[in-house]
Order: sequence, then structure tokens, then C-alpha cells
Amino acid sequence: MDFRDILEKRAGREEEQGRVQSPASICMERGGYGSRNAKAAPIEGEIASEHEFFWRLEDLKLVRVKNDRAFFRVETNLKARILHMERFVAGEMPARVLNISVGGAAIGTKCQCCKGDKLLLKVKLLTEEEDWNLFCQVLRIEKHGVSGFVYGCQFVELSEKERERLLESVTGLQYQLRG
Repeated sequence: MDFRDILEKRAGREEEQGRVQSPASICMERGGYGSRNAKAAPIEGEIASEHEFFWRLEDLKLVRVKNDRAFFRVETNLKARILHMERFVAGEMPARVLNISVGGAAIGTKCQCCKGDKLLLKVKLLTEEEDWNLFCQVLRIEKHGVSGFVYGCQFVELSEKERERLLESVTGLQYQLRG
């Protein structure tokens, strides 16, 4: 059932009850990303229909600002290398891991990528460990400075065993950075 059906039923009930017909409206809550720190910003308000194909939003208000993540995130500045999976010819490009969690990482680089691109991230999280080779997919892109980009990436193709090992490494990195 879509908004149109709901509004038509409501308007029909009001007519049957002998009310004066006024624009029908329903409450709604909608999430989206606000510009303030790129956090989820759910809004609440009324959707009203006055004409057949015209919808008006009224009384909009911010419900809360949140940034829900499945895993904790560690702020870093680790040297890394990325390999664009569709452009092997370009070779490995230098990058920085700005933050990392078990779910993904923010990667700063001069390499230009598109949303949905797959990358191989090579990074050493702890000095006593070998380099991690993590496949990730670009979900978010931010322009950074004149020629740089920051990519919000989600790790893909991690087995449960690798995910647990990564959680241990990220936790160890957090302790190491705190001193």
C-alpha cells in the first residue's frame, strides 16, 4: 500500500463520516544524510495531498542525528597501498587509512575511484603482524583538498575467521595508539 492509497482511503472515510473535506495527511519519518558531519538525519513531518499528483511536506523537524555503525572505529593515519580491481595497469597507489573498523575503512588517496568500485587495500595494522590484504567496495566519496579523495569503503568477501582476526588486530591497534 502506497501513500496515495492511504490518503484516498482516509479521504473516503472522512467523506462518509460527513466531515468537511480538507487535504488528507499522514505522519512520516524519513532518514537521509545531513551535511553536518555526514551523519544520518531522520526527519519527521506530515505529507499532505491537495491535488491529484501534488504532495506537500509540512511541519518537518529533525528527530535526531546519529551515525550508527555495526563495529567500533579506530582513528588512524596508517600508510597503505590500494590496487583498483578494474584497473590493474595503474598498479598500486599510495594511500592512507584514516580510520578502520571490522566493517570497513576510510581511505585517503590521490587515485580517482567511483562509487561501487572494488579495491584491494594493503595495510599493516600492527608492527608484529604481516600486511593485511582486504577487498573493499567504495560506498562514499569525499573530495579532499585540491587533488585528493577520501573513500568510505566496506570490506567484502571476509570469512568469519578473517573477521575475528581483523577484530583482534583493530582492537590491538586501538590499544597501541592509546599508548
